[in-house]
Amino acid sequence: MRKDFSLEIQRLVIIAIACLVIGFVTHQFLLSFLLGSLVYIGWSLFQMHQLEDWLHDRQLSTIPDASGIWGNIFDLLSRDKKLQIKETKRLKNIINRVETMTSALNDAVILLDKNQCINWLNASSRDLLSLQQSDVGRPITNLIRNPLWVNYLNKGDHSLPLVLPSAENIEQRLEFRISHFGDGESLLIVRDITRLCKLEQMRKDFVANVSHELRTPLTVISGYLETLEDAMALDAPWKKPVQQMQQQATRMTALINDLTMLSILETEGLNKKQEAVNLLPLLQMIIDAAQTLSGENQHKLILECPTDISLIGNDRELHSAFSNLIMNAVKYSPPKKQITVSVAINDNAGVNVKVIDNGYGIEHHHIHRLTERFYRVDSSRSIDTGGTGLGLAIVKHILARHDAQLHITSRINQGSTFAAIFPEERVAECFIENKQAKLQ
Repeated sequence: MRKDFSLEIQRLVIIAIACLVIGFVTHQFLLSFLLGSLVYIGWSLFQMHQLEDWLHDRQLSTIPDASGIWGNIFDLLSRDKKLQIKETKRLKNIINRVETMTSALNDAVILLDKNQCINWLNASSRDLLSLQQSDVGRPITNLIRNPLWVNYLNKGDHSLPLVLPSAENIEQRLEFRISHFGDGESLLIVRDITRLCKLEQMRKDFVANVSHELRTPLTVISGYLETLEDAMALDAPWKKPVQQMQQQATRMTALINDLTMLSILETEGLNKKQEAVNLLPLLQMIIDAAQTLSGENQHKLILECPTDISLIGNDRELHSAFSNLIMNAVKYSPPKKQITVSVAINDNAGVNVKVIDNGYGIEHHHIHRLTERFYRVDSSRSIDTGGTGLGLAIVKHILARHDAQLHITSRINQGSTFAAIFPEERVAECFIENKQAKLQ
């Protein structure tokens, strides 16, 4: 039994004995026990009154002096209060440090609750977004009214950032990133990426200008090389060097064409007047050209495509994307190997266009970099086949413009599969109507 509880029992026993003695002397046992009970109740009420006053006072220096259970209660509450004060100071120090650190950031940091209202913001939010401390508690959509921002905030999928011009400076570019945590709360981080955007635009302009400026001299050089080759005799000593120069000029022309294509994809918006593109004749035309490219290698190209599947998009861009995938399969597959182009409806009612080869295969650590510009798994083989290193980068851009994704799987010496996965929204309505009619 605890010491404080034993002391309380002793106190009750002493009061009971005193009441018994007084009752024996006065022959008023009931009255004496009633008076003893009132004394104990009055003492307990006094201790309760001290506890209430102390809890309201909240000062550790005024702890009431008591013994027994009440003394232990005061000690426990005092200890808890000391821990609470210590923890409160620690949390205040952490909050002050966080506020100091976020104030030193150049990025705007804003804490939003589940109702998209501002709970807290740092100093940079005032510079980048013109927000004030008085805006705490207000909905963020009332303060940043750009429709693109409102749609981005409400759509729920914030895996990719949003880039918008600043409301104060049209040339300034801001990147919005949202991270979710807790019970519907979110952290909004806004960065000034104006410099990065300008560098990216300079890169695009440089590629476009260089491609344009090199095209004319290369055309002239190629023309003169063809003339020299035709004019020379079969055993002329300069015939082989001229042929090699012509091959390199042709390779440089292909590189410029790919750079120009990339520049167009990056700078031009997607044509809103898109049409239904039937995949069977489009792919058959590409396969016929690939068969010609195969030549003596005698690759076996097989097309598996229903006659009624059509995609909504740009015919020229889709032709370029599928052509790059199929031509790559031909270039990087050993002779007489089978290449299959398969078109089918996937589980999400979209369309999968797969190019399956039985070639050399690609090591796993290369796959995530295949769509980078000029990235080659085997540089020597790419040079031999005349590759520019831009084909899959073009494919990635075109698929992104058509809301599609490129999925690559490969096994060494067993082949690779390049799958272009199009969502249901890109499937032409005529195909959906035909499918529903067949089901009925």
